[in-house]
Amino acid sequence: MCRIPSTRVLKLLKGEIDMLQGDLSPQLVDHLAKQDGIEVIREKGSNFTYLGFNLQDPLTGELNIRRAIAHAIDRNAIIKYIFRQRARPANGLFPSEHWITDASLPQINYSPETARKFLRQAGYDNDKRLALTYKTSSDPFRIRVATIIQQQLSEVGIDLTIKSYDWGTFYGDIKAGNFQLYSLTWVGLKTPDSYRYLFHSGSLPPTGANRGRFQSAEANRLIEAAENEMEASLRLQSYHQLQHHLLEQLPYVPLWYEDQVAAVRGKASGYQVAGDGNYDGLETHPWLIQAK
Repeated sequence: MCRIPSTRVLKLLKGEIDMLQGDLSPQLVDHLAKQDGIEVIREKGSNFTYLGFNLQDPLTGELNIRRAIAHAIDRNAIIKYIFRQRARPANGLFPSEHWITDASLPQINYSPETARKFLRQAGYDNDKRLALTYKTSSDPFRIRVATIIQQQLSEVGIDLTIKSYDWGTFYGDIKAGNFQLYSLTWVGLKTPDSYRYLFHSGSLPPTGANRGRFQSAEANRLIEAAENEMEASLRLQSYHQLQHHLLEQLPYVPLWYEDQVAAVRGKASGYQVAGDGNYDGLETHPWLIQAK
């Protein structure tokens, strides 16, 4: 299957393929929406995009620096102008409609002054600017997002160097802990056991996916309490406390949940897009049922 977005779009427009899903920039989606015979289908996404930190690094391991970065990023502006409103702000691993999400969990507010306050507490100001390195893939859209974040952090006194790599090199560095900051998306998370896999100190690679090397006795306690609690309400209470703890400690800065978008033509019309981008809609689509 061809993975280059523009090539996939051309194949759809020529009638060589019947549908596309995922890996489409907002510009390509807008272009497809204007084409005769093409139906663009959109669904609120549930995949969690975040900014990750190396907690063993002397700079990104400092909470005040992570808090400064969190308040320096204008998520709403990025969603409006870069994603063209095809995303929504995130405040945790799961979106608000998920049964486990605490409705009282706050959003991180965009506040350059608050960011500067945390930087001063960490020992940095305009005369002593903080310098960090941000790793991302070589995808042009992801580089563009990284550049916007670079500009926003610069405005509060953080100089960000962006390093982009092919996917294999980039992902290898993330798994190895060879980074200060990076951004990725967790796809298809559905159940609360994800918290252990991502945040428990016993889940450091290669055992789990705690790639930032987050080690918190309180997080461990809450994860284990939730897993061992038989009473549903008490189990949920532990997970809610964990969500607040993660938002306070910021092993990740929650960014957004990107919408899922598909573009179809002809016999694929009416395809149902899932929030996590899976292809389950093909199982019930008349086109595929007839093909079987």
